[in-house]
Amino acid sequence: MRWDYFERHNIRFIALEDWLRDGVDIGFSTRQGGVSNGVYDSLNLGLHVNDQNEAVLENRRRYLAAFNADLNNVVCCQQVHGNRVSRVERTDRTRGAYRLNEAIPECDAMITNVPEVYLLSFYADCVPVFFYDPANRSIGIAHCGWKGTMGRIATNTLEAMQKEYHTSPDAVRVFIGPGIGRCCFQIKSDLAAKVNAEFSNLHDIITSNDKDFFSWDLQETNAQILTDAGVQPPNITICKLCTSCHTKNFYSYRKENGETGRMGALIGLKY
Repeated sequence: MRWDYFERHNIRFIALEDWLRDGVDIGFSTRQGGVSNGVYDSLNLGLHVNDQNEAVLENRRRYLAAFNADLNNVVCCQQVHGNRVSRVERTDRTRGAYRLNEAIPECDAMITNVPEVYLLSFYADCVPVFFYDPANRSIGIAHCGWKGTMGRIATNTLEAMQKEYHTSPDAVRVFIGPGIGRCCFQIKSDLAAKVNAEFSNLHDIITSNDKDFFSWDLQETNAQILTDAGVQPPNITICKLCTSCHTKNFYSYRKENGETGRMGALIGLKY
């Protein structure tokens, strides 16, 4: 499986053609094609930043239109950097789509097997992890920042799909989207020690820069976590683009000192 850039209705996004061809709408947006101004220029999809709500909603409509989808079918979660997973049903549609306070609370991952229900979560350096089970026609999205990664939210999402939809780990497909890369995600020695202790069985996820700072590869960490959980390595695709390195295309919380917008990770079953 290979990722690529796609453009529809002047909206540019990253997706997997194999998934699109299989009836799975999947996308990770860039920052171009919207109506927001200033530090949120231009396709900011986050209602929880200080952008104008009307602009964000128009941006969301434009993004959904690229998939011939409607904002009324979207479900969002609160994203608190935890590891809780929520099963999404048809009755959940519009939760968080128009109003932040209506999003699924205390939740950073969503799963569903309902067609035409679109899971949408938001990013500015954290790593999106998409799941697709072709045998049982079910999908998921997990928001994997460093706290969620430490909490193993990716495996929690996989386990939830196993429980709810009988997903087999060795058949599920995974796409790990853009996020802050090893090149830019520096952490201090105390956190590096905690990472190494938590993931002592993983390899090459922490690189030493000097005695005080280390580099952490969040994408590779989540890939190895899922491999340990039974996902087959050929079924994992990683987009290694660093959001902090490429701020012409992506928002970056760290690079832009917290004053920035959010990309959207979108996934939905067409049938």
